[in-house]
Amino acid sequence: PALERGYTPNSIVDDSRFKGGPSNSGNSYLGKITLRRAVEKSKNVVAWKIFKEITPKVGLSYPLKMHFANIVDNDYYLSASLGGLTNGVTTVEMASAYATIANDGVYREPTCIKKITDSEGNVILKNNGTKRKGTKVYEKNAARSMTDILTGVLTSGTAAGHELNNMSCAGKTGTTNDKKDGWFCGVTPYYTISVWVGYDTPRTLDSLRGGSYPASIWKDAMLEMTDGMDEDVDFPYAE
Repeated sequence: PALERGYTPNSIVDDSRFKGGPSNSGNSYLGKITLRRAVEKSKNVVAWKIFKEITPKVGLSYPLKMHFANIVDNDYYLSASLGGLTNGVTTVEMASAYATIANDGVYREPTCIKKITDSEGNVILKNNGTKRKGTKVYEKNAARSMTDILTGVLTSGTAAGHELNNMSCAGKTGTTNDKKDGWFCGVTPYYTISVWVGYDTPRTLDSLRGGSYPASIWKDAMLEMTDGMDEDVDFPYAE
C-alpha cells in the first residue's frame, strides 16, 4: 500500500525508537535507512509508522480483498502492522497473499483441488490455476517493487543463508516477541509456500525465529517443488 502512495524501495525512513511505539528485535535501531533495508531487517518501528500514516482502515482493506476471514473490529489498531490480529491468520491465507504480490498484485482464490478423475482415470475436472479469474488487489508496479524488496530478506536480511542458489526467490520472516510463533512466507517465479512453526498449545521455543526452522523448512520444500524446473526465470521488474 505504501508503494502505491509515493514510496519507493529507496525511500528514506526513520528507524528510531519513540514513545508509545514498538521495539525492534534485539532493541536494534538503525536511524535513517531505506525502506528496502527496513523490510530486509524486519524493523517494527518502520512498519508501525507507515501503517499509522496510511491508517489501519486502508491497511486492513487489502487483506480483506484477499478474503482473510478472521479480521474483526478490534484489529483496527496500529498493532495490526506487526501481525497483532485478534484471531490470527492461516497458512493458506498467507500463501495466497504472498502469491498475490508475486502475481503482479492479482489475487486468485486458493484451492486444494488439482484435478478430479473417475475410477478409470478419466479427468472429470482439471484446475488450471493460470486461467482462474483473478481480482486486482495491488497496482502492478507496487507489487513488483515489493517482490524486489523481499528478495533481499533472503540474501542479506533476517533469512540470509536460506536463498535458493539455483533460482530467484523472495520472502519475509515473522517472529512473535515471546518466540511462540515463527513464520516464513516466500515465493519463486513458480510457487508460493508459507510455513508456520509452533505448538498447538503455545509455548516458548528459545531458538525459534522466522529465519530459523520456518525458513529452513521453506527452502527444503521449495527445492523439492521446483526440482528440474527452468532456473533462468526471474521476477518481472517494475516499469
